[in-house]
Amino acid sequence: MTAKTTSARSLLEQHGFAPTADGSLYRPQQGLDERGLLGVVTAAEAHAYAHGLSARVQLGIPTPADIPASARRRPTAGTGPQTTPSARRRTR
Repeated sequence: MTAKTTSARSLLEQHGFAPTADGSLYRPQQGLDERGLLGVVTAAEAHAYAHGLSARVQLGIPTPADIPASARRRPTAGTGPQTTPSARRRTR
């Protein structure tokens, strides 16, 4: 996480986030399981919102914009919609 203002830095520290050595990022405390991590991130985000600070949470999951488009293949002859012949009905 990054914090652009003193208020944002203070808020993150209140929720257990510690600055990295160069101070540019904040990391959650070590040893949190998935549920604990979700809890501190959610609490910090709600706290920021209550103070009028914008928050953006990135989970590291690729979005459609992150996935490169595949090369479009040209249709080959006979690849149009396939129709199956209808079965004849038997009459008695």
